[in-house]
Amino acid sequence: MSASGHPTPSPPALPTRQRLAVQEAERARIARDLHDELGQLLTALRLSASALAQTLQDPAQQDLACDVLALAQDALERIRRLARGLHPPQLDSFGLVAALQALCEDLSRRGPARLQLTLATPVPRAAAEVELAAYRIAQEAISNALRHGQATHVRLHLSVEASLLQLQIDDDGRGHDIDAAPGFGRLAMRERATALGGTLQETAAATGTCLIARLPLHA
Repeated sequence: MSASGHPTPSPPALPTRQRLAVQEAERARIARDLHDELGQLLTALRLSASALAQTLQDPAQQDLACDVLALAQDALERIRRLARGLHPPQLDSFGLVAALQALCEDLSRRGPARLQLTLATPVPRAAAEVELAAYRIAQEAISNALRHGQATHVRLHLSVEASLLQLQIDDDGRGHDIDAAPGFGRLAMRERATALGGTLQETAAATGTCLIARLPLHA
């Protein structure tokens, strides 16, 4: 409320591209905090539990210390996985191809579905903002395929055509009604593509879904 008694106007909304950049910066900060602070605490707890298990003489107490060690190790792995999901370290260091390959390998290892990444030609590095958008689109599309479509196979295909990075994602899930009102995830994918001047196309049938994102290499 202003001094004159009139409602104070809300600050103008950030442009989509700037808002997404702010969100990603916050994700990166949270990922660092999880890795550096909680990760270090859990590592210390794991080492302490291991040392304690070796000094105890009573078998029941040894078993309890080993249980604490196992719980600390599981929590540490979950924290690391959460941090990678918030901001994948491979993306900054090695680029989109390496980050998507790591994502496919991790999800294939942890679940029943098989994920595969193929390249049409050697894919050059794109602008950091473009690679991040492509990675987030892939994350959401894979999540939709596995959680909602119950897919058993997801294929990601990267190529470059006419200065456009093209990411195609096909799955063998149940598909969905693309004419229905899109959920938050589908809206977020489209928003990321259009914010960079790209496009997002989606087709679905009973035999699966195909999504194609085209993003300028240097938006």
